[in-house]
Amino acid sequence: MEMKNFNTYFFFLILLVISVTTFFIFQPFLIAILLAAVFAIVFQRPYNFFVRLTNGRHRISAMLTSIMGILIFVTLFLGIVGMIASETSNLLHDSMKTGDAYLNYVNPLINSVNRNPFLRSIGLENLINGESINKAVSQFGQGAFNVLQQTYQSVAHFLFLVVVMFFTLYYFLVGGKELVKKIMFLSPLKDAHEKILIEKFISISRATVKGTLVVGIVQGTIGGIIFAIVGIPSAITWGVIMVFLSVIPMFGTSLVWFPAAIILLATGQIWQGVAVFSVGFGVISVIDNFLRPELVGKDTQMHPLVVFFATLGGISLLGFLGFIIGPIIVALFITLWDIYAVEFKGQLKRYNK
Repeated sequence: MEMKNFNTYFFFLILLVISVTTFFIFQPFLIAILLAAVFAIVFQRPYNFFVRLTNGRHRISAMLTSIMGILIFVTLFLGIVGMIASETSNLLHDSMKTGDAYLNYVNPLINSVNRNPFLRSIGLENLINGESINKAVSQFGQGAFNVLQQTYQSVAHFLFLVVVMFFTLYYFLVGGKELVKKIMFLSPLKDAHEKILIEKFISISRATVKGTLVVGIVQGTIGGIIFAIVGIPSAITWGVIMVFLSVIPMFGTSLVWFPAAIILLATGQIWQGVAVFSVGFGVISVIDNFLRPELVGKDTQMHPLVVFFATLGGISLLGFLGFIIGPIIVALFITLWDIYAVEFKGQLKRYNK
């Protein structure tokens, strides 16, 4: 018995096996590769500037662009880590030096809240239990110490992936266009559809990086400044935390400044609490409405609820850097369904009659 097209089936079987194996080989570096593709888009203007500056020397221009990216990243990374490590070290040092420092600070705070006239008038003079707070903080401190240990252990791996990302960025800048043409040739999709997907990938990448990072830095800076003005300890650290939390749509930085304002009001620091509330609601929360549309552009906007789930889902699945990759994947998903709706419009109308 002769099997027709046996060589074709065998070829695709080998192709599938080798492709799956190759996927697992590249899997540890997929995030770095995808981020390199995103940054190749973001750094196109600096790259083109260096190309003009070097009279068309693309490899030198790509190397200069990659070095510039590394310097920017290392400066920001070391600056943030240095500030947080310094304040954390000082806090741990002070806590070890004076064992009663925590009690001397927290117990008056608890008593101040429980003596609040408003709380006493409604029968909540014992709203906060000091023993429960001390136990919770002790458990939190142990958990935070474990997190710090794990963080230090993963720094080497993280820095290695950063090196891989910028190494890949160099080659994407040099031969990215040829690589895209090769993928388009091998893909069975129509060229028009492939161009739509590529354009969506480019627009969402730029929008996510520019919009999220710039808005986050502005919000975190304003939050850190108001914290410093009202006398909240570790204002720089809280500002950095707000920068990272700003990637979460709708809530973001309010996860920090809102509880801080409540605590200030509950402890009798009225003007400080009002100031944090006013800046939080009147400035930090409305920055998205002014900056993000200018940086992102209305044509690349998704529904806020979709952005919310795409960001949180990306972070949950891929770690912190998922705030970039999550919206990109969801945007491509929506684009593919839009293409499907256009291509099969006639059939869909017939089936929906």
